[in-house]
Amino acid sequence: MKNDTVSGPQLEGCLSTFDSVRGKLSLLPKEGSMLEPLARSGLEMVDCYRTDARNFIGSGDLVTAFAAINYAHAWIGCFGELGLFDAEPGKELFLTLSDSEGEGCRITDEKMAKYLDITMRARKKLRISPPVRSFDRKLSLEFLERSESYFRTAVSYRNDDDYVRAFAAVNYAHAWLDGGARIGLFDVEEDDVLFTLYE
Repeated sequence: MKNDTVSGPQLEGCLSTFDSVRGKLSLLPKEGSMLEPLARSGLEMVDCYRTDARNFIGSGDLVTAFAAINYAHAWIGCFGELGLFDAEPGKELFLTLSDSEGEGCRITDEKMAKYLDITMRARKKLRISPPVRSFDRKLSLEFLERSESYFRTAVSYRNDDDYVRAFAAVNYAHAWLDGGARIGLFDVEEDDVLFTLYE
């Protein structure tokens, strides 16, 4: 049976987990340090996507709200791995979901394909920025591998007709590309449609 419906209880569980993690999050770089603005910009994105989730819920779009909260959670993981956030995000939200019961919003084949396509286009667009013999090059490769791992997970879930977990996983995949672009690990040619660039 196809699992393609995001239910209110599933979304509430994701929001509750996210809000708990976000409530305990703190920035690691010292105030006034060179890395503090970068950490703050990551926190701004986390909060922006949480606000987006709330707004999408208000308009009745549970699917896009679900995408936004998974994206926000992935940003916490991304910036936490960099040592910019003191946070314990725990498992990815899609690994903690119970199966949907009752009414909800469907993730259509078209929407699933669109999100997979956007992430594939983002991956094709980026170029690794740092020089070959630099630490940042290693970081960019790790970000890319993390994204590709989430993408493979998304495709696997989709192939098993579990669109809910696939949809969440593809948002994690894109968030790792987006986070890497924001901090300069990837050159994305100033593309602010596929990526959220630092202002």
